Amino acid sequence: MSPAPAVPVPHGRRPTPRPRYSEPRLIRRSDAVAHVWGDDEAGYVTDRVLSSTDQLHALEFDLAPGGGFRHSAMNQTVFGADVLYFVLEGELLLTNPESGEVVRAEQGTGRLFHRGTWHNGFSASAQHPVRVLEFFSPPPSRGTASDFAKRQPALTTAVYRDERWEGRWPEARAERDAATSFHRVSAADGLLSFRDSSPAHLVATLVSTPYLHVVEGTVQPGHVEEFRVVDRESVLTVLDGELWVDVWSDSIGFQATNVLHPGDSMFLPIGCSERLLVRSATPARYLRGAGEVPDGWTP
Repeated sequence: MSPAPAVPVPHGRRPTPRPRYSEPRLIRRSDAVAHVWGDDEAGYVTDRVLSSTDQLHALEFDLAPGGGFRHSAMNQTVFGADVLYFVLEGELLLTNPESGEVVRAEQGTGRLFHRGTWHNGFSASAQHPVRVLEFFSPPPSRGTASDFAKRQPALTTAVYRDERWEGRWPEARAERDAATSFHRVSAADGLLSFRDSSPAHLVATLVSTPYLHVVEGTVQPGHVEEFRVVDRESVLTVLDGELWVDVWSDSIGFQATNVLHPGDSMFLPIGCSERLLVRSATPARYLRGAGEVPDGWTP
């Protein structure tokens, strides 16, 4: 019997899906829009896209054990935005192939980088996968992803050793930290506040830029709070525990109460009101990303 003919592999960049919502919406992890990013040269990454509007792009991506992504002519990994990679599982090695900088992002921590930063990412383990929650603003719909990358000079040589500190280590550690491409963020180093006046809802600000705002919140058992108007379009994703999200919107007469478990998300548009509650005996922890892009902004 003759072997079956090979199936031709499609060429050309596959654009990332952009699910858009205008009303509060529960997004179970299993309902996120699946996508495969990459090519043979850059490697392949599996995405679960949560939301992608004119304010915020939010998704979860996976790297296989020992896997990773680089850049290629078809998929250039340089954006015109503020981007946070927050590690949900495993350990991410994030590199700037232009400067040679290599950093770690352990589970429960993240790395923030800004406009024009080349980046490659790798699993630090050949036995364990990496799961990363990504918040990105100004989002791709504003021309900050592949459109921006096409206008940048191609990076034809990648380096993975930063020689700026040779002969001055560890004395140059503070200088290295000040010059980093990837700013480490964690709740332990966050800017702490209470959501209202009670420590039962503790908020750690991880990122606050003109375009991107990300917080990690911890809500204690039995907590109930007043409704508050959402002033920035947001995606809230539960990390641990069981979180009740109660939402009200006068403008569209929409009212919803959803119970979120780890991996579930809630899209919250500007103008709706929300409050969080915990009914179980253990705290709930969440990550909340918000985008705020001025009208008329261009990359």
